[in-house]
Amino acid sequence: MNTKALAMGSEQSVLNELQDRSWRWHRDAAIAFLLVVLAFAVRLNHLDFNSLSEDESAKWAAVQEYRHGHFVGVNSEHPMMLKVLAWGSLAAGEHWNRLATLHSWPTMRPEGWLRFPNVFFGAATAAIFFLFCRRMMGVVGSFAAGFFWAVSPLAIALNRLAKEETPLTFFTLLACYFYCRAQQADSDESSRRWYDLSAIGFGLSFASQYIVHLLGLNALAWLFAGRMGLTREPSRFRYSRFFLVIFLTFILMNPVVLFPSNLNAILHWLHHDGITHTGYDFDGTLYMNFPGRLLGGVPWTFYFWLLLIKTPIPILVTVVAGSIMLLRERRTLASCFFLAFGVLQLAGLSVSGAKWVRYSLPVLPFLFLAGGYAVQATWDRMREKKMSLAFVGLTAAILFALPLLELRAWSSFYSFYLNPIGGGQKNTARYFGQDEVSEFDTREVAQQVCSSADSGTRLATARPMSMTYYMENCGRTDIQVVPLYDRHYQPREGDMIVLEPSRRFFETQKFFDALRSSGMSRREVRVGPVLASTIYLFDSSKPQTTGQEQWTLAQLRKSPSELETKTHEPDFRSMNAVVASPVSHGEGNESALPRF
Repeated sequence: MNTKALAMGSEQSVLNELQDRSWRWHRDAAIAFLLVVLAFAVRLNHLDFNSLSEDESAKWAAVQEYRHGHFVGVNSEHPMMLKVLAWGSLAAGEHWNRLATLHSWPTMRPEGWLRFPNVFFGAATAAIFFLFCRRMMGVVGSFAAGFFWAVSPLAIALNRLAKEETPLTFFTLLACYFYCRAQQADSDESSRRWYDLSAIGFGLSFASQYIVHLLGLNALAWLFAGRMGLTREPSRFRYSRFFLVIFLTFILMNPVVLFPSNLNAILHWLHHDGITHTGYDFDGTLYMNFPGRLLGGVPWTFYFWLLLIKTPIPILVTVVAGSIMLLRERRTLASCFFLAFGVLQLAGLSVSGAKWVRYSLPVLPFLFLAGGYAVQATWDRMREKKMSLAFVGLTAAILFALPLLELRAWSSFYSFYLNPIGGGQKNTARYFGQDEVSEFDTREVAQQVCSSADSGTRLATARPMSMTYYMENCGRTDIQVVPLYDRHYQPREGDMIVLEPSRRFFETQKFFDALRSSGMSRREVRVGPVLASTIYLFDSSKPQTTGQEQWTLAQLRKSPSELETKTHEPDFRSMNAVVASPVSHGEGNESALPRF
C-alpha cells in the first residue's frame, strides 16, 4: 500500500507540475501578446505624419531599383534585407490603399508603408524582450521591462524610422533569447536546436546592419556568467556549427554582399569616402562627428544626457535604481547582460567621436532590463512586508499610468519628447535637433515652393534627395534642386535657399550667418511647435544689418561660378572643431511673409 500510495503521489506531482508549466506558458504568452498590441498601436499612430528623411529617401530609391531588377550597387553600404521588406510593404500598401478607397477604410501614405516593417519589428521586440527577461527574473519585473520598451518615447520614435537599427535590435535580442534557452536546456539535443536558432538570429542581425560587436557582447555576457558559476559544465556550445549557420543565414538574406561593387561600397563607407557634409549640432554647438576623433568629437556626455532627458521620470527612476542593484549584485544573469550590453556598449558609444540618437537603440533594452529588475525586487519586498493593496495600486499607477499619459500628450511628436529634467515642451528640439526634427517638413516646404516658384528656379537645400522626391510628386520637375552644402554652390538672384536648423553643418554655416538677419524675403515652415525651415528668396541687393553679414554675403558672391555637385574630401585642418550657434533656441518668432 505504501508503494502504491507513493506512486500515485508521484504521478499527481508530475501532473501538477505539467499543469503549472502550461499555466505559466499561457500566462507569459498572453502578456507578450498584450505588450505587442500596445507597442504596435503607439508606433503605428500617424506613422506617415512626417516626411521622408534623406536616409529614408535612399531606401525609397533603392526599392524603385529593386522593382526594376537592379539589386547590385544600390544603397550598397547597407544590407538589402530592410529594403526588400520595405519593397514588400509598399507593394502591399498599394493594394490596401486601392481596396480601402473603395470601402472608406483608413489609408496610409507611402512614407508610412516604407516604415511599416520597422513598426512591426519594434512592436515584436516587446514580446521577445519580455520572454528574454523571464529567463532572468519574475513575471512582474519582466512585464515592467517589456512595458518600458513598449511606451518609451525614444524607442517609439526610432522604431518609426526606416533605418537599420530597429531590425538589428530585434534580431539581436531574439538571438540572445535563443542562446539563453540553449544554455538552460535540459538535454543536448534541445540545446543544439536552440543554438542553431540563435545562430540564425545573429545571421539575421548581421543581415540587418553590418554590426558584429553585438555577437561579441553576447559571448562576453556568458563569459561573465561562467565566471559566476551560472552556466552548465561542460559547455554544449560548438563554434564551427554555430558560425557556419550564422554565415549561411547572412549570405542567404544578403547575397549582394558577394559582389565586388558592394564590398567596395562598404569599404568606402567605413573610410568615410564621399562625405558631403560634416558636423552635429548638440545643444546649439556644432561639433565634428567622426568616429576616429574619439573624445575629440561630439561630447562623451551625449548619450547620458539623451537618456536622462528623454526617459519618462518613473521609468528613469527604476533604471537608475536597477543599475545600482545590478552593479552590486553581480552573481545574476541579469547583471551579466547589463554589464556587457548596457554598461560596456554605452561606454563604447560615448568614446566614439560620431554620435547619433539612433545608435542608442540597441542599448535601451538592457537599461530597461535594469528597470525591470528594480521593479521585481520592489515587488518581492512588498510581498514580504505584506503592503496594503492601496499602496501597491498607487505605486503601479505612478509607474505605468504616468508614462502612458505623457505619451498621449506628445502623440505624433514622439521624437520631440523631453521630460521635466530636459525642460519639457519649452525646450523642444533644443538638444538633438538633427535627429529630432530630421526632415519632418520636407513635404510642406516642397508644397510651398511648388505653388510659388517660377519655372526653372534653383532650390538650394541641405536635404536634396528627399526634396527631389517631393518636387517630383508635385509635378515640378522644372525646379533644379541643388545641395546647399556643396562648397561650389554660388547663390544667384532668384534662388530659393532653404535653411533648416536641424541640417546646420560646417559647410552650411556661412548661409546661416549671411541670411538670418538679412532683409531678404522669407517664409517660415513649422512642424507643430518647431520652426523647422525658412525659405529665402535670394536677393543680394537687400541691405545687411552688420559688417560681418556684409562680408559673409560678399564671400558667397565670390564662390566659384560653376555649380559642381561631385563629392569632395573636406579639409578639416582649417576647420574649427566647435562652432557655437549665433542664434538662441526658440528663435524664429518673426511673422511669416507673403508669397514670393
